[in-house]
Amino acid sequence: MKSLALGIALFSGAASSGAVLEFGAAEPSWYPRNDTVMGGVSSSRVRVGGGVLEFTGQVRLENNGGFAGIRSNPGRFDLSRYSALRLRVRGDGKRYVLQLGTSAQNGVTYRNEFATVAGQWTEVRLALDSLRLTRSGEQVAGPALDPSRVIFFGLTVGNNRAERFALEVDWIRGE
Repeated sequence: MKSLALGIALFSGAASSGAVLEFGAAEPSWYPRNDTVMGGVSSSRVRVGGGVLEFTGQVRLENNGGFAGIRSNPGRFDLSRYSALRLRVRGDGKRYVLQLGTSAQNGVTYRNEFATVAGQWTEVRLALDSLRLTRSGEQVAGPALDPSRVIFFGLTVGNNRAERFALEVDWIRGE
């Protein structure tokens, strides 16, 4: 087992679908990235415990807000041997966004949405070539994702509604 600096353990060959990112009991190295960066007042919390990452909080619309998110601290994730990521999640029926970043400085991420089923564990598959380049949540023109250059993961919720949210992630697998 190789430990990463993100409070995530990487198990090579642990599953038939490739590497598995499982959330261990180590201190989480994730941080909130909410609409407060632009004056909003949404809030989020991230906790890793019992092998699950929990992302919870409140989206608020005041001050042109409307999203809450979390992001892993920068590391190195070479995903070049995979064509997709599969996530095992339990949500609240809301749509969430998975983000991958290749630079901590340019403000762009590659992202795609996924749906959850309230109270049920489900698996979501996102093809890496389905992730679109965005800046501040808006799609922009630019290069396709280079999976060998991923340095962080992120999760975001922003459904243009003031609401509480709760998402659990059991694991993320490359396939």
